[in-house]
Amino acid sequence: MRTDHDAANSERICLAYRRLANAMILSTLREISKTDETEDSTPEILFIESQRIDPWCELAGLEPEVVRRAARRIVGSF
Repeated sequence: MRTDHDAANSERICLAYRRLANAMILSTLREISKTDETEDSTPEILFIESQRIDPWCELAGLEPEVVRRAARRIVGSF
């Protein structure tokens, strides 16, 4: 395979993983928005506040703290 094809293939794979990670994060945020409870002890908030979401954010090219703030805002709006 030529190097330009190899680079293009790598870019497609990277983009696919980034889309997957974004979808996982958005799915989690949607689930959070469906909950009626706003306690910090809800499993969704515990997930967002944990370090477990950091690899997904990194894969998606997002800052974990930005995702956490967005989740807190969503939960706080209910």
